[in-house]
Amino acid sequence: MRSNNNNSNPAKIGELFHANIFGKITPVTQNNVPVNVIRRDVIDTFKDVKPTLEKPKIYVASAFNERPLKAIWPILENESFAATMDKFRVYVADINDKRKIENESIAKYNESCKLVILSEMQETLKRVFVKKFKTYSASFYNKEVDKLFTEKGIQLPKKKLHILKYPTELIFQNILHEYAQQLKQNTKVIQDLGITQERPLKMLEINSVKITQLERNGIKSISVTNETIKNHRKHLIDAGVFFDYTFCGHRRGVKVHINPEILVVLDLKTEKLTTLENQCVTLRTAKSFCNNKEITVTKVNKSKIKENVDNNSLEIGTASPDNSFAFYNNTTSQLENKQTEGRAKNVKISENLEILIEDKIGFCNNLKLGKYNNYVPIDIRYLYHESKYGTIPRERFKELIIQDFFKSLARLYKNSSPFFGSWLQAYNQWMDKKLIAKNGYLYHKDLMVDKLQEYRWRLNHASKWFTKYNVKPLYPNQYLDFTRTNPKEIGFEYTQKAFQKHKKDIQERISNENVIILNAKKRKERINYAKKFDLVIKRFMNNRLSLNDTFDYIKNNLPEQYRLKFTEKLMSYSVKKTKTF
Repeated sequence: MRSNNNNSNPAKIGELFHANIFGKITPVTQNNVPVNVIRRDVIDTFKDVKPTLEKPKIYVASAFNERPLKAIWPILENESFAATMDKFRVYVADINDKRKIENESIAKYNESCKLVILSEMQETLKRVFVKKFKTYSASFYNKEVDKLFTEKGIQLPKKKLHILKYPTELIFQNILHEYAQQLKQNTKVIQDLGITQERPLKMLEINSVKITQLERNGIKSISVTNETIKNHRKHLIDAGVFFDYTFCGHRRGVKVHINPEILVVLDLKTEKLTTLENQCVTLRTAKSFCNNKEITVTKVNKSKIKENVDNNSLEIGTASPDNSFAFYNNTTSQLENKQTEGRAKNVKISENLEILIEDKIGFCNNLKLGKYNNYVPIDIRYLYHESKYGTIPRERFKELIIQDFFKSLARLYKNSSPFFGSWLQAYNQWMDKKLIAKNGYLYHKDLMVDKLQEYRWRLNHASKWFTKYNVKPLYPNQYLDFTRTNPKEIGFEYTQKAFQKHKKDIQERISNENVIILNAKKRKERINYAKKFDLVIKRFMNNRLSLNDTFDYIKNNLPEQYRLKFTEKLMSYSVKKTKTF
């Protein structure tokens, strides 16, 4: 029987969401505004031991008519966009006329305040009042001034009301363009689900970073900063252009409704323009689903923010003074002592290294006698330290580097005795042609150390090859000849190819490791995204999230493919419900 009823009256896909997709809708009054209700004993168990400071409240003015427009499939196309801008200009002109008249009365009132003499107690109350309300809008501040005069009898000057100007219109135009894109995406989801029930329009998401990055034909629409967008947004909220201000985090921006006296949209279902005049006047309905635990961040490329900023940081830096010398008269002497200790250490290393440099004749004679057959090379860290902070000149440092290499080379000739002239000829060749740039100048000292590391690796590679194949090396002047680049000539220059291959292998190994790490990161992100998607779908199915909140979460926190998956998930869910009925 159940199956016959199903076949005779099949339910439409969209009808399944009509009754409960927005939750139970009730009129909003002062007593039934949705709040988080928690038991008193549970709240007490989570109270902090230390009293927390109360965060400053932000006053946001509301629109005169706090009912957002309703439509089935709303979009903002050219005609509705132009109509909205026309209504905005009329609305702003009316607000400005009223404010100009009010500013004249405020100016007269402020002149009378100059004649008032306050007592010491009243001056104290004035400072406290100004400190508390100075960040609030002018309209709210003036109301508090009137309230203070009524209760305490203290007459304080009022703030001048802001007059909306043309730059605010440009900002609103770009914000409206962003809202058109948001409305288009949201309406597409509603169309795919087959929902034909009239509903309130989606809230406008204002992210100052996105507004400043809007482009038209590859050129930025408005060349302003994020703070400028925020300031104009505050003026629009204070004027009643926006209402229902909702803060979504410092990086997400805010959500607001556009005043229905201004906004005009096209309903694709009825193919008519929707305005405040053709809306049914009913009590405003709403249902709030709070989701304070989700972290939603807009990623911004910080390199773009910093690309035009000069790097003024010093290499050594200026240390902040600690307690040892910040409050005494001998600050200068202590600072000089600290700098002197660092210089003394650098000078000591330089002196120890310079002692190792030998005379050319004596050095080659020691090589002939085999005094360096078991030589231990200089620690590369000392050489790098000398290259940055040392005092040895480049010419002397080059001599130190080459002599260190020749001392390491001596171990190849443990079982032979090259002539003195062979060592001297090889040494002269290297001193004349090595560690010199193409322009004829010497390398920087740090680059000399890099080359020494390369020579050490190549020498170690050659030593292993000689041992493996039981080959005796040529005399130093022949083995170190720059023209022996063929493998059959058994020269040191050919080892450069082995070193290049070694560097390439290292780079490939690093790139492979990076690929593995990147793939692992993507795999974990996919798992994490899938968990987040399943969780938000479950919350939506359990009537804990509205459709708009669910769609916003998926758009801001999950990749693009999950938007289509969201629609498919709801369609499959509706098919299951149809079969059940």
